[in-house]
Parts: sequence; C-alpha cells; structure tokens
Amino acid sequence: MAYFLGSEVEVAVTTEVSGACIKISDTSGLYDLAAEGAATPTGGLGINDLRATNAEFPTDALVDITGIDLSLGSMDEDVDYLGHRTPLKAEVHKQTTCTLTFKRKNVTFDVIYGGDSDGNIGRWGVKTSSALYSGLEEPSTTFGYRLYLKLHGGSDPAEFISLPNCQMTNSTVTLNADGTQEQSIEFTSSANPIMAAGVNVTASTGV
Repeated sequence: MAYFLGSEVEVAVTTEVSGACIKISDTSGLYDLAAEGAATPTGGLGINDLRATNAEFPTDALVDITGIDLSLGSMDEDVDYLGHRTPLKAEVHKQTTCTLTFKRKNVTFDVIYGGDSDGNIGRWGVKTSSALYSGLEEPSTTFGYRLYLKLHGGSDPAEFISLPNCQMTNSTVTLNADGTQEQSIEFTSSANPIMAAGVNVTASTGV
C-alpha cells in the first residue's frame, strides 16, 4: 500500500469504451445520468470516453486532489502437495484498490455512485454508447472505468500507472461547517495494472 499527496500524482479517469462517455444533465432541477455516444459529455458534467486525448495531463486531470491511497496486490489460492511443507501460492486474480480524496466541486461522483432521479447508477461504467451497466450483468471487457496515475518522481519519461476495469465501490463526503467539503471515491479492479512511460488506452482483453 502506498499513499501519495495530491502534489505527487496526477489522476485522470475515462470509461472503458471508445466513443461512449457518461453524461449528467439537469432536467427541471433533477439530475439525469445516461451513456452518450460522444468523446466528452454534453454540458461538461460526467466522465470522458476512452482515448488518449481524454487522458492528457494536466488538461484532463482531476483538480484539487489532496491524496491518493493505492494498493497493488493479488488474490492467491494455496495448493498443498503431499510430502511438501511449502504450499504453492497460485494467483487467482489481481486485487487493486485506489482511493482518491479531493475537494468536492460538483455532483459528478455523487450522481454516478448514488444514482439519479430515475434510479440509474453509473458505478460500473458504460456498456455501449446508449446503455449503462446495471451491476447485475456478467462483467465484460468494457466493464468499469480506467484510472490513469502520473507519478511525479523526477524520472524522464514520467511513470504512468493505468488501472483498467475499475468499479466504484465506495463514496464518502466529509462535511465541514467552516471549510471545504472533501470527497473520497474508492475504485477496485481485478485486472492487471499497466505500468509504462505513457497512458494506455488499449481496450481490455479480459476481466
């Protein structure tokens, strides 16, 4: 587990579908959440689609990030062999958790995680340019979101960690009577994290 300050890491978020973003619109004072066949959501609120131009830093990085809690691990299964003391730790899948803490500016993550006025929830991403995952389907390669973390370690080129097929698993808002509201969003992924010298926008091949 590693904890980074907001000044040490930049973060960008996209969907897992090229040509499909998540749009949040205000209709008669009620928020509506829907998938949209566009690179960026109409009106500005939502999450962009999967493409390199939507993962540029600092243009599309989340603003006012105060902390990033990143845990890279795996789920293992013990396989015992007769006559051997040491079991085999066979990897079942990766287990990656990333918690973003930032100063709350709008309702984007509130609506995506909690749902809109019609009960539509966007925690699991977009399935197509016109449909959201409901959380009851079998995950596919377009499931969830993709997180991009740019580490400021002084290396040239910079190091990027791309986390594919992330789903939102927790959302917390900290209220303060005389200060700025802070929000924490937790993402989890069981796909292999990608570490490279640039953002990775290659479509997932397995979840």
